[in-house]
Amino acid sequence: MTQNIIKSFGLLALFLTAITLATFTAFAQTPSQTPPPASPTTAAPANDEETAEALFSGPLRSSGYGAVSMKFTPIQGQFGTMVGGYGGWFINKTLLIGGGGYGLTTNITAPSRPGENISFGYGGIVLEYVGASDKVFHYSIQTLVGWGGVGFYRPRDFAASSRSVSPMFVIEPSLMAELNVTNFLRLAVGGGYRIATGVQLDGLTNADVSSYSLSLNLKFGSF
Repeated sequence: MTQNIIKSFGLLALFLTAITLATFTAFAQTPSQTPPPASPTTAAPANDEETAEALFSGPLRSSGYGAVSMKFTPIQGQFGTMVGGYGGWFINKTLLIGGGGYGLTTNITAPSRPGENISFGYGGIVLEYVGASDKVFHYSIQTLVGWGGVGFYRPRDFAASSRSVSPMFVIEPSLMAELNVTNFLRLAVGGGYRIATGVQLDGLTNADVSSYSLSLNLKFGSF
């Protein structure tokens, strides 16, 4: 039952990401402007060409922001907390291009390895589309694509053995609701689904670290 719920969250997150890309493309395209009719005394240019549509037209408005984030997510069936953040270049109050990362901060025991806990962290490129950014309440859709590592360590020495660490590839789409608190501060809450592949450890699989997550984010910067 739990696995079916987790798979449903994953499919929903991927569906929302696809809808976002389609919405972003629709909003980003600028309709061609119809030139005013030529006056009777002015002849229209013979080789007039329409301006090609582009993802961003006109001058770009550049700003940027960073976010402190906390994620709540199950790992191998145990509920954990991850802390991290992200930030980057904010274009035309619509698209953020940047990076971010997260690390596990709670003690999660490894059932297959008595006396050891699970270490887990990842980071990478972050793309975030913000809809109706100037509205008090609005939404954003984010995708993180990157790499990470998962392994085991003994709580007493906090050192993970190189033989007990596996690299992995991570993609994590998320949907968030945002509140503009001030001109430089925003609060965002949301959920997403983390897909991890490439885990190669005895007693730990891709499914153990792939799961839904709930997030709380504080954004600071120029919006």
